[in-house]
Amino acid sequence: MASILRRGDSYSVRFKYKDHAGRICEGWESFKTKKEAQDRKISVEKELLDGTFLIPDAMTVAEMLYKWLPIQSSKHKWSPKTYTQSVAMVQNLIVPYIGKRKVQDLRTYDIEQFYATLSQTPCGQYVHGEKQELTENQKKRLLSSTSIHEVHTLLKTAFSYAVDWDLIHKSPAPREAPKVNTEERTIWDERTMLAALQTIENPALHLAVHMSMILSLREGEILGLQPGDIDFDAADGRGTITVGRSLQRTEKAALEKTDPNQIYHIFPDQREGSSSALVLKKPKTKKSSRTLYLTRPLKEELLTWLEKLRQDELAMDGRYRNCGQLFRLPNGMPVAPEALSKWYRTWRAEHPEFEKIVFHGLRHSSATYQLIESGGNIKAVQGNTGHATTGILMDTYAHTQDKPRLELAEKLEADFYSQDIGSPKSGSVPVKENLPDSIQITPEGMLKVVRQMNPEQRREFTRLLFA
Repeated sequence: MASILRRGDSYSVRFKYKDHAGRICEGWESFKTKKEAQDRKISVEKELLDGTFLIPDAMTVAEMLYKWLPIQSSKHKWSPKTYTQSVAMVQNLIVPYIGKRKVQDLRTYDIEQFYATLSQTPCGQYVHGEKQELTENQKKRLLSSTSIHEVHTLLKTAFSYAVDWDLIHKSPAPREAPKVNTEERTIWDERTMLAALQTIENPALHLAVHMSMILSLREGEILGLQPGDIDFDAADGRGTITVGRSLQRTEKAALEKTDPNQIYHIFPDQREGSSSALVLKKPKTKKSSRTLYLTRPLKEELLTWLEKLRQDELAMDGRYRNCGQLFRLPNGMPVAPEALSKWYRTWRAEHPEFEKIVFHGLRHSSATYQLIESGGNIKAVQGNTGHATTGILMDTYAHTQDKPRLELAEKLEADFYSQDIGSPKSGSVPVKENLPDSIQITPEGMLKVVRQMNPEQRREFTRLLFA
């Protein structure tokens, strides 16, 4: 089945096998010593007999990934945004470094070295697969550990498909994902949120920021709202707003590769020949579809905004193009995410007195404030934020604030040291067993301290504990 031939100073193992199409092919493998060739001859004959022989394949990592992407997208019904982000990751973070390597030649060590290279790679080194000229400041901004972790997740899944395709026997992806060095996102407390809101003059930006602060809405969810989603009479006149869509800009090429059932509507191009489009799509998760309760000021602002839309339509004298969205430009067309981001960045530049946070940071600020105000009622806040799990809410959005922690220290100081435990004899050493239960530093002792508080104190203690 296999034979050894001497070729100069090396030895070659020759064997025949059937490829994926059933054709008889001949293979050669060279070795420096006769012993290595003999060992390989024995192993290749065994593999051919028991069906574990790995058919030689010259497929590269790039070829494998571009074959896998549309399959993965179709199987998991990716949104256009997810597909676009995955393609960009392959183009800019994987292919330039290991794209030309044969899949069958890769080992776990190679992937670990690849991750080490990425950790020293500047952000934006490649765009659409093309290397960019970066300034010295840009070179200092290295790729985040989160991005490297996302590359690992993608490769791990893709290599598992390569195993299923009999391209490789074992995935070269390391078992353990690269560590993520998370830095807590900067947020605002409630005073800062209110102060910032009062400085915004752009009515569309004011409403969007107000909704993010009070309702913890995502940017795409805000722009995806329609007037019919608002019920001003619901909840005994408080009013509600229902979230069921998200507006995004996506590449048209991605729309052809993604599940059409994810898309509700594609808006017509505002610029001829545009490669991207605004789309209304299904929300991020099932829990993202939710009904939220309005505050009185937000309800009044919404009514004012709807009247503005009516006046805009009258002013356009028949030239108004009503897109059907709640957030519209004066001509009736939808407000795109990039327009809202630009308005927000412009306002932020004009008000350096506020600590810089991105628009999504408003949602983080809102979620943290709601957790504090609700006394740590995680499920209630999850219902507002629309997170798939409470774990995501607590791990990502429950930011620590200094004010509640300071208040907690003051509360402990006031209650702990004011307890009447009697006066010990001079020079005596207190023994733990002889102390009153209320001062025992045990879970049971702390519970007794809490039970001795009045209802208002307990509520405040719980609220601060979950901050």
